[in-house]
Amino acid sequence: MELFEYILLMLAAVSLSNLVNRFIPSVSVPIIQIVLGMTLTWLPLHFELTLNPELFLLLFIAPLLFNDGRLADKVALWKLKKPILLLALGLVFLTVGVLGYFLHWLLPILPLAAAFALAAALAPTDAIAVGALEQKVKIPHQTMQILEGESLINDASGLVSFQFAVAAMVTGAFSLRTASLSFITISLGGVVLGLLLTLIKYGIVRWLRRLGMENVTLHMLIEILTPFAIFMAAEELGVNGILAVVSAGIAHSFGYKQMNPEVAKLSIVSKSTWSVIIFVLNGLVFLLLGTQLPEIIQTVWNNPDIGNFQVILYTLLLTAAVLGLRLIWMLIMDIPEGEELRGHWKLEFKKALILTLSGVRGTITLASTMSLPFFLDDGTRFPARDLIIFLAAGVILWTLLASNYLLPLLLGKENEAEHNAEEVEAKIEILRNVVSGLNDQATDHSRMALSHLISTYTSRIRMLKKNEAAEEMERMLGVTSLKWQREYTLTAMKQREVNPYTAYRYLNRLNKQLFMHTRDPEYRNDLVPIKSWEEIVGVIQQVRLSGQERREEWNRLQSANFAYVLKKLRELQNKGETEPEAVSALIMRYERGQMRLTRTESLSSTKREFEEALQELSRAGIQLERDNIQLMFESGRISRASMKEMKRDILFMEHELREEMG
Repeated sequence: MELFEYILLMLAAVSLSNLVNRFIPSVSVPIIQIVLGMTLTWLPLHFELTLNPELFLLLFIAPLLFNDGRLADKVALWKLKKPILLLALGLVFLTVGVLGYFLHWLLPILPLAAAFALAAALAPTDAIAVGALEQKVKIPHQTMQILEGESLINDASGLVSFQFAVAAMVTGAFSLRTASLSFITISLGGVVLGLLLTLIKYGIVRWLRRLGMENVTLHMLIEILTPFAIFMAAEELGVNGILAVVSAGIAHSFGYKQMNPEVAKLSIVSKSTWSVIIFVLNGLVFLLLGTQLPEIIQTVWNNPDIGNFQVILYTLLLTAAVLGLRLIWMLIMDIPEGEELRGHWKLEFKKALILTLSGVRGTITLASTMSLPFFLDDGTRFPARDLIIFLAAGVILWTLLASNYLLPLLLGKENEAEHNAEEVEAKIEILRNVVSGLNDQATDHSRMALSHLISTYTSRIRMLKKNEAAEEMERMLGVTSLKWQREYTLTAMKQREVNPYTAYRYLNRLNKQLFMHTRDPEYRNDLVPIKSWEEIVGVIQQVRLSGQERREEWNRLQSANFAYVLKKLRELQNKGETEPEAVSALIMRYERGQMRLTRTESLSSTKREFEEALQELSRAGIQLERDNIQLMFESGRISRASMKEMKRDILFMEHELREEMG
């Protein structure tokens, strides 16, 4: 019962961290979660969580790396393979080698193998932190792709190096030649096994589908269990489980490329489910660190071999060494010209510094160090385990602070606002392109359905703009449209195209509306309709009409007015001088009114035609939106996070459309 209560409390703390970040956006979520984890240790829980290192590796690293591979941009990985591999392999191995010897020199109480283990844990950057970084600061599109590719592959290379270093520490035996050959063998074996098991999984899924088992819950459960099963199988067979789950994740992503009805709903559920799982797992890692930190700090503080302030200085020196190596590597890295990159990718100092500070350490570093075994093979305790976790936590904290506060200073205070404004403009442009494309496909029969659909896109544009000036412009256009109706009614009355009494009734209503909106005395003084004997005769003639005939006369005048206003609005729309959403909103309003006036007796037939046209136009709109999102992402105008968010919304719209179609 105590364990269950503790788990619930941890999950509540993960949720609370997100809420706190809303109020304190300048402090990153991992820092908040560490503080909340430390706070949990002060509560009278009477429960102490003992972490199993092997379980920690399986529970956290396997699903996190599988998800990273699943979301990886395969095209970008291949296109930018050279800079990605130079960072993900070259820089990682350089960091492990240089930082390992530096650590052993700085802290002689750390055995060389343990120093290499800590260096390997500190080598990889954090994919989640890199993704979050894109939302805060404007980083060039291609540079962001390199960072994302690096963070995926260096997780695997860093963790493989970490496992070798830990194995050398635990067993007390290490041979560079044997380790190199073993590295190649188990790495290739892990990749092959991951791909093979993914193919087997797809075969099982297809077999289940042929049996008619389309239950989304069942297929989602299989997907969640996949990374754990692959990791455990790899460990049992003696190949690398980390590379196995990464390759499986990359292969798994191809399963949703074809959005056929069989996998549409599963894809929606999968994205939502994995987003929750990854958020919870990332949060739990930092919360667990927070719960362990008080005891670790006390152990390190009470260690007579190292001073209290000295160990804090060591975390700063380690952070400087990690970032310094990264900066040097960025400055000397020179990639020859090729099709994938125009010109040389030799970085200027400022760009190199930006890429250096964006190399945040996070979940993988933390999960690695916390998976260190408690004992060696000879039964003795793992040397300085608490110190290693403390140093890793210190480097994570310093790199998080550097990315949170130094990068915005380096890029300028206006960068974030400019980046957000550019993305909003790009999103608005996407929706406007969809509206334009839908207008090109409209026919007379689909005009009302088009009006209904465009109103949804217009509402989304308004939500993005949040512009008071646009709302004022729409109000002014509404007043102008009333003036156009008044102008047309007066002209029609002078040319005797309408009964005078009907015209004056209509004018009376228009004048009241115009006076209400403008407070212009001209409209208040023009409320008396009858001004000549000719008009009195018109009133007498109107009295002789039946109620049905009067309504028909009124509807004819109103329909003619609406047609005149629509003509004026479309002329205004073609000029492109006025806010397009404001004009579109009014066009849709008057088109709906005109359709109501001209509705035929065959109401059910009209409704069926409307629904069919709406479904057809909705499908066209979804495809137009998807194409425009991809173009905006490829041109670098929207970030990967925004692209994923917008495509997720499209998936939901597709699902709703299929549900409506039955």
